[in-house]
Amino acid sequence: MVSVRGNALIGPNLELRENCLIQIDDTGVIRDISFDNISADYSLPSSYIVVPGFVNMHTHVADAFIKDHTFGLSIEKAVGPEGLKHKQLKVSTQIEKSESIQNSLELLVKNGFTTFVDFREEGREGIRTLRKELKNFPIRGIILGRKITGEKISQIFEIADGLGFCDILSIANDSVLEIKSLKNKNPDKLVSIHAAETMDLISVSLTKYGVPDVKKICEYSIFDFIVHATYSNEDDIQSLMKNGVNVVCCPIANLYHGLKFPPIALILRNNVLLGLGTDNVLSCNPDPFRLMAFTLYSARSNYQNLEPKEILKAITVNAGNILKRKIGQISIGYSGDLLGINLGSPNTKYSKDVFTAITMRADIEDIGFQMFEGKIVKWKDLK
Repeated sequence: MVSVRGNALIGPNLELRENCLIQIDDTGVIRDISFDNISADYSLPSSYIVVPGFVNMHTHVADAFIKDHTFGLSIEKAVGPEGLKHKQLKVSTQIEKSESIQNSLELLVKNGFTTFVDFREEGREGIRTLRKELKNFPIRGIILGRKITGEKISQIFEIADGLGFCDILSIANDSVLEIKSLKNKNPDKLVSIHAAETMDLISVSLTKYGVPDVKKICEYSIFDFIVHATYSNEDDIQSLMKNGVNVVCCPIANLYHGLKFPPIALILRNNVLLGLGTDNVLSCNPDPFRLMAFTLYSARSNYQNLEPKEILKAITVNAGNILKRKIGQISIGYSGDLLGINLGSPNTKYSKDVFTAITMRADIEDIGFQMFEGKIVKWKDLK
């Protein structure tokens, strides 16, 4: 058993409680939260606030080796099926791919993420490569695989944590029944897809299916969440809500590719669970503080009023709920993934609101304490 004492954001509503004693058992699970005045293994300074480890809900970690090669290109030329990213992945060596993944994992850990969800390309080999590298980093990787020519969906489903589809056009009608069968046998595995990312994609879906891609996705009844929803309207979002499909938005990546800011306020207003992701490492670093601040600032300029607390929940509590895993909150029975953020740093000192301080002022240098599954990753005050 290991114990951590400090002011903390507790439970599914991130309730601020002072002088909490968080006890984590040898399996890395939180077993007790109390306010007993007893000694702890790690007592954090009063300026610190303990928050759940951050969850990056959408990444492509293998493309770090082409950072900024796509700046200024259209999304199709950058990451489309015939775009620069996939051309480079086809000709890159296994060493390049492994080193690229290592760089991405190092960034994720350094920046305070304790979980990430990756849409992993390159079939079974791509999944195995990421699994191998994950063994060397204190972070949880949820891998949504994608089959290549010559492979079966069942083969990907067997070794991945689920499936991550490119778009609505990448699903054959006969695959839907197979996926439903696989999900019934493996209810913990997830199925996700890029959707409403561009107007072109919506137009193609209208031509082929007679409905926008989001509507078709809801008809299939196999998806746990969609990624992007950039050009979704209220009718789309209500369809997602009625069908229990959640949404992950990637605002920085959208604007990097010249797309619009996603309708986050609309998503929240319709009670759809919101997660946030940084998307391709080639386009931006997996930085949670930059992601949260960018989202809040950009929302204001797009006439969307978002609350900092809701954005913090998007990369903690909501993420855990979308993934159906005991992560993303400081509650009994949940994983001991903790961050201690110093609100007494020059960045956050004098801020009158803890949620604004974390989401709009803090940066990675303010993470003074980091724990993954009850084991220390960083502790600046440890002598």
